[in-house]
Amino acid sequence: MARGLRRDRRGFFTVRQIIGLVIVIGILVGGFMLIFVKAPPPAAAPRQAEPRDAATLDYVGSFADTSRIFDTSLERVARDNVSYPKAASFNHYSGFQPFSFDIGCADLLPAQQQLAKCTAAIKGFDHGVRGMRVGETKRIVAPPDLAYGPLDLTKVFDRPLLQEVAVRVVMNETAFSDTYGIRAQDGLVVKDPFWAWNATVSLSNNIVTVTNAPSLGERLLPYHAWNAHVERIDDAGNRGAGIIYVRHELRPEDAGTILGRDGANQFTVPTVDLANGVYVANYNREVVGRTLVFDITLVSLVRT
Repeated sequence: MARGLRRDRRGFFTVRQIIGLVIVIGILVGGFMLIFVKAPPPAAAPRQAEPRDAATLDYVGSFADTSRIFDTSLERVARDNVSYPKAASFNHYSGFQPFSFDIGCADLLPAQQQLAKCTAAIKGFDHGVRGMRVGETKRIVAPPDLAYGPLDLTKVFDRPLLQEVAVRVVMNETAFSDTYGIRAQDGLVVKDPFWAWNATVSLSNNIVTVTNAPSLGERLLPYHAWNAHVERIDDAGNRGAGIIYVRHELRPEDAGTILGRDGANQFTVPTVDLANGVYVANYNREVVGRTLVFDITLVSLVRT
């Protein structure tokens, strides 16, 4: 007859003891970790930009009234003229590097800035970046008093769209040499240094008469900036000096897009007024007297 199965009581108690031992060990290890091993401190919040920080940021600068871009550190923005229409003075050939400056430097006087050897930004930039964290993006609006100051009205001129130029101009030999770069000779044919049309020279007793001789309808490029043409010529006008009427082919939509060069100086054309027959030549920097908008991203902060 087969022997019946018997319970192994010794084995049962051994397993129970092992389980209890594991539980006890777990409790002891947990207590050790709680007492002797410190939990890592919570991560500190990213530091905010404040005075005495050196800030580096990317930016896109535009005019509040036209939204045209006048400056940027981002090459993709610089090369995209469809999504980001450019202002007249925009430099397509700049280095496109992030801009770095010392926060708080803008609040110092120029002599103090030199003493502190800090790099200043305009006040709107300096004040606007404060409180930002690295990686954060923000829009700053800087009125003229926090940007490049008020407009200098002595550098702003109204000019006629239909300009009158003398047919005959009288000068001495020195003035002729200064204007045309050569000595005057009777019967000489020269090109006008501004209009580039032909002119003939008459010399008598150190008196030089230059007779401008453009063709009717001749195409011109004043200031190397826009098109114009000779509309009509009145040879007897202006008490015999004659008048050449030059029509500047400017339109209202050209405003804010033209940068002219007048010798060593540059100017922009902010307004074209067809009704009054004038355009405005502004010899201030284009950013002067304007409210500026900056879209900025803080790249880095270094405590100085």
